[in-house]
Amino acid sequence: MGGSGELMLDYLNWSVEELFQKAASPAPEPGGGGVSAMTGCLGAGLLSMVARITVGKEKYKEFMQEITGIISSLDKNMEALKSLAQRDMDAFNGFMEALAMPRHTPEEKALREQKKQQAALLSAGVPLEIARTCLSCLKAANELAAIGAKLAISDVGVGAHLLEASLKGALMMVDDNLGYINDMEKVKKLIEEKEQLTLEAEEVYRSTLERVRARMKE
Repeated sequence: MGGSGELMLDYLNWSVEELFQKAASPAPEPGGGGVSAMTGCLGAGLLSMVARITVGKEKYKEFMQEITGIISSLDKNMEALKSLAQRDMDAFNGFMEALAMPRHTPEEKALREQKKQQAALLSAGVPLEIARTCLSCLKAANELAAIGAKLAISDVGVGAHLLEASLKGALMMVDDNLGYINDMEKVKKLIEEKEQLTLEAEEVYRSTLERVRARMKE
């Protein structure tokens, strides 16, 4: 999609108030996929905060290598989610552009359908990538729940809640776009990965909350 660099600059420079206003406005973007990515980024940010608190504590020095790896992974995933929020908005705009293409002649109809299929695949693929990234962050939360500083361990639980909701929200956007895709083999693969992500995320999420609650009682 064209123009994403300029749009990215605008999106990342919204104030918090602007983000809330735009999400509540009748404008279609940021929609479910973009908001899921943004929320996932907030969840990952909470985890990163806990990891960075842990790094400075003598009590947890035996876990420094693991914590450092978690911080690196979360930093990378947060950058990915920032980019994916923009890509989701771009994908939606591309789909709407395809729908607006002329269809007066057989050639125009064929070109419109081609562009529509490309845009629909992208509109399903981007939120699927958001879900994958949220799952990666959930796995970091599960690890951090066991070794992160107890002082902030409840924030790991909050981050996990946000990431689980973000993952499910992104997968709902995948579902929303499947009906526009004509290639049933690609639809089947998207559904299979979506179901696998759902099952894996549920297990990691459950395990993370169990660890957090146990640590809170220590």
